[in-house]
Amino acid sequence: MYKQYFKQAWNLIRQEKLFSIIYIIGTGLSVSMVMVLSIVFYMKVANIYPETNRDRMLIAKSGIVRSGDSTTSSSLSEYVIKTCFGSLKGMEVLGIMESYPTDAEVQPEGSPEQIPVTARFVNTDFWRVFHFRFLSGQAFTVADYQSGLRTAVIAGSLARRLFGTVDAVGRYVMMDFVPYRVCGVVQEASLVTPDTYALLYIPYTARDDYAPDKKNDSTGSLGGFRAYILAAPGTNLDVLKEEAENNVRRYSQTLEEGVEFSILGQPDKQWQTIFRYWSNDVPEYGKLLLTYSLILLILLLVPAVSLSGMADSRMERRLAEMGIRRAFGAPVGVLMRQVISENFLFTLLGGLFGLLFSYLLLYVTRSWVLQIGASFIDILPEGTDVVFTPSMLMNWQVFCIALVVCFLLNLLSSLIPAWRAAHRHIIYSLNAK
Repeated sequence: MYKQYFKQAWNLIRQEKLFSIIYIIGTGLSVSMVMVLSIVFYMKVANIYPETNRDRMLIAKSGIVRSGDSTTSSSLSEYVIKTCFGSLKGMEVLGIMESYPTDAEVQPEGSPEQIPVTARFVNTDFWRVFHFRFLSGQAFTVADYQSGLRTAVIAGSLARRLFGTVDAVGRYVMMDFVPYRVCGVVQEASLVTPDTYALLYIPYTARDDYAPDKKNDSTGSLGGFRAYILAAPGTNLDVLKEEAENNVRRYSQTLEEGVEFSILGQPDKQWQTIFRYWSNDVPEYGKLLLTYSLILLILLLVPAVSLSGMADSRMERRLAEMGIRRAFGAPVGVLMRQVISENFLFTLLGGLFGLLFSYLLLYVTRSWVLQIGASFIDILPEGTDVVFTPSMLMNWQVFCIALVVCFLLNLLSSLIPAWRAAHRHIIYSLNAK
């Protein structure tokens, strides 16, 4: 029976080509817009190489110091990170990195060329928080970090460009005319994961201006670092977050009278940290989620409302057909099932079109699409490109949800006109032109 319905639906597509094309494209555009926004959000919160522990991670980016009428906010100091987060129960490891990457230039041996690179200065536990795939060598050691030795882990693309191979352990990279010994080569991270993207990873203790007690304010609470707290498997993130907040409050009480230190509700979960743009402001997460939900709903509803008018017009043209079928004894339920099968085929074709179109949109807009929702735009490092891997794009759960929602909306937009047409008097339907 259903096979016959689909045959009739396919014949309808062939007979009413313009209507079918517009209907399929309308459905596809709804799916593609929802898919683009969903994939962008998915890439920001899901476990993606090398940030494969996002679901177990808490992040503290900044803090604020209030003293009388004075307020200062910035990234955190190494001291306050270790004091407040270094001994959390249920924490597996504490990664620390400088808040912002460093733009530098690498000088290839025997060449006047200056290669622009992005460098990140990190601690040794950075390599335990984020799971990089080593192509050769290993991460710099605790001894390297504590001694401030100029060692570096470099990306495979940089190793190939400089040395023609990823077997570069023991060789030296000149960055801003300062030599760094290569201790490991990793598979390059994507700009999709901006917190970990770089071509060189260096111990921050190797900086010439590094000092453990360096202060950005009078209390020593603010500095140039951010913390990545990796919870042990099975640890409740909310409990760990509460413990971290309690430690911050206790630390604030040790400061001189009239001075208060706060991290404004941090550390955040991964999905929360993408909305935290400013060091002195707390995002309204409920309002933000409501805004994005309304945007998705509008993207789905607007085409559905337009398609409902088209479906109603088509039902008017098919009144005579329905009248004849009912005159020969066809039950209303049979007619409705046919409408549902037609709608399912339209939605399926529209969904496939929308899926392919969403991938095309992501590719064309890859240089800026990840900035959707951001308060300011980050400029891509020179000579770099955003690369999407299949694991980032093949989010079948989101696609299926978008497809089901579109099917339901399209079903409503066509079922109501079909129900009205099927329940009209047979004489009226037979006389319809």
